[in-house]
Amino acid sequence: MESREQSERAAAAWIARRDSGEWSEADATAFNEWLAASPGHRVAYYRLNAAWQETGRLQALVGNTSTTNANAQPQPQPVPKRPQISERQLRWRALAAALVLAVGVSLVVFKATNVPRGTHVTVVGGMQSVPMVDGSRVLLNTNSQVSIALNEHERRVELKHGEAFFEVAKDPNRPFVVVAGDKRIIAVGTAFSVRREGDEMRLIVSEGTVRMETPSKQVKPPGPLSAGSVLRARHDDMLVQKEALADIERSLSWRNGVLTFRDTPLSNAVTEFNRYNTRPIVIEDDRVAALQIGGIFRATQPEAFVRLLSEGFPIQVVMEDERIVLRAN
Repeated sequence: MESREQSERAAAAWIARRDSGEWSEADATAFNEWLAASPGHRVAYYRLNAAWQETGRLQALVGNTSTTNANAQPQPQPVPKRPQISERQLRWRALAAALVLAVGVSLVVFKATNVPRGTHVTVVGGMQSVPMVDGSRVLLNTNSQVSIALNEHERRVELKHGEAFFEVAKDPNRPFVVVAGDKRIIAVGTAFSVRREGDEMRLIVSEGTVRMETPSKQVKPPGPLSAGSVLRARHDDMLVQKEALADIERSLSWRNGVLTFRDTPLSNAVTEFNRYNTRPIVIEDDRVAALQIGGIFRATQPEAFVRLLSEGFPIQVVMEDERIVLRAN
């Protein structure tokens, strides 16, 4: 079985090849086959590519202006001229970029408050990785709380609020149950995320299969949800959609400490940023709210985000003591 380091080296080589200016249709075909061969390949590629973009090749989308999307698969199109550099140098730069991103993310990991045993809480802008004794792992996102309890019959995690990503170790005799309000998500060995905000819940399945149970007799729960499934629920209303792997990875980019947008209304992007920061961004103009943006941004650096906005859009940024205001120029 290929190791994580081997997958990352291969991913870095693909990134280097793509940026060398010599990308061909044969390269695109071979890359897509490599990407589809293993979830580890996809994780390594998306993580390193996001880090590579983070080192200085980000740009905001303005109208139909092209932008590099960290999760887009390379296409056999002309590549802009870049300074000549060897594939080996590019490969190691990509790996170094991943390290820089990992170091940056480590600054926010483990920002947790003192809580009772079995309960884990993160502050606004914090993340916490919680290893479980059965080999599973819970990664808590910003401003989240879970309670964990294991017994001989089941492994139970209650998501009080916020968002968490679950990597579930296989144990057919003890289902892994995530409780979010009146809904139960049940898995054996898989990976998925759950986000809970009041009565609203979003479930994203990235690997394996899960099922959902609900006490409501009026709504029949959906059948097994496989990788690529996204379920949104509010009260007794549920909607299940299938999304492409690139879209799934984009929604889960918070695990690397970044927010990834593609053709996203600025109002939605601002809502996401405000989840991670105590100084909110406020939009005071509907024209500004409707602008669409794309790129990869550190979740806890709203000042850098709005600076890029002011450079790429007709937006005035007003830095107030307790908020950041966006207005049309």
